[in-house]
Amino acid sequence: MAELNDYSGPFNPNLTFNDLSKDFLLKLIRVWQFAWIELEGAWEEEVEKRYGVHVAMGCDLQMWLRCADLCNTKYVKIAKIPMKNAVDCLKALQLPLDNTMGAVYPTTQEIRNENHAIVTVTRCPSLEFYEKNAPHRIVPMCQIVEPPLIDRYKVSQEVQLTATKLPPRLAPDEIACQWDYRMPAAKGTRVRTKEEVVDETPNPPEIDDLSGPYYPHLTHANFSKPFLMKMMQAWQYAWLVQNEGYYLTVRMRFGSTVADACELGAWTRVAEKINRAKRRYAKAANIELNTVTDSLKLLQLAMDSTMGYLPATYDIKSPNHVIMRIGKGSTPDYLDNTPIPRTSPMYHEGGGPIMERYLVNDEIKVTPLRLPPRNESDDIDCEWEMRL
Repeated sequence: MAELNDYSGPFNPNLTFNDLSKDFLLKLIRVWQFAWIELEGAWEEEVEKRYGVHVAMGCDLQMWLRCADLCNTKYVKIAKIPMKNAVDCLKALQLPLDNTMGAVYPTTQEIRNENHAIVTVTRCPSLEFYEKNAPHRIVPMCQIVEPPLIDRYKVSQEVQLTATKLPPRLAPDEIACQWDYRMPAAKGTRVRTKEEVVDETPNPPEIDDLSGPYYPHLTHANFSKPFLMKMMQAWQYAWLVQNEGYYLTVRMRFGSTVADACELGAWTRVAEKINRAKRRYAKAANIELNTVTDSLKLLQLAMDSTMGYLPATYDIKSPNHVIMRIGKGSTPDYLDNTPIPRTSPMYHEGGGPIMERYLVNDEIKVTPLRLPPRNESDDIDCEWEMRL
């Protein structure tokens, strides 16, 4: 079938991300970036209101370090980055959803040679939010969490990282922060010049990976569709890792009851802000939310999508009455295989209320028909009835 530029047409229970046009995928990825940052902020807020900002930031750091170890290393393999110098580290920072390519955290780079670069974050939405709403978070986040986080995000530990400017700042027109990347070169080793490793064209070509020169003006639009598809799968994995990183840290410190409550609060906030209040998925896909099947489109487009990580089948009795079955996918197997299994709280207590927010339409009633633990006789994880 022809690639879809939006999802204004009928619900397709067999839809895949490959059925979407590249332009549609780019809109979707932008929503994923908002969701990625929102989930972290939601967890941070849930922990802070119980134990204070310093405990929340401690949990935050442990989560981000885990994400960097499990996910950023995956990104550089997909992108075929050799990770041999400081400029390769700048490529690695272009790949996470919270990247340096401009849409979220725009940067400028002063690249001296392949082993030395200075990166300036010219605008930071997180800092702007803290300055306006939570100034007490600026020092612990920017001075305690961020330096070890960026050091791990750059993947290569052979490249030395130094923060040369960190918040708080004196005025909103100042830069957010600045970082110096250096890789010591052995005596006698030839160090390539900036011109040999950087292509400063304002219009980079479409690329299949980042094995070539560093493009300071790169955007997701320059990724080929196959490259985007690989990265989208990696970002879905990272979404689970981010949540689990926070959950496991909180549970180890404060127990399962607190961790379960924080998780429910965090996911409720994400669903409320990303799906419901701002209707980001519906707007990106041009979806009118008049029926249950309209709202099911939103579940297909979310990062925890019913098109793969949570593979779904549907018994569509009418446009306003659907039974959805989630098959064996990356969750809850992923949850079962973590150090502390916990499928029951996530599904039994949080599943219904969170799903209702994901569906956006307040008139849709969600009823669980079957929940984990899974029967050994089949691969059904859960079953939900949705009525309007």
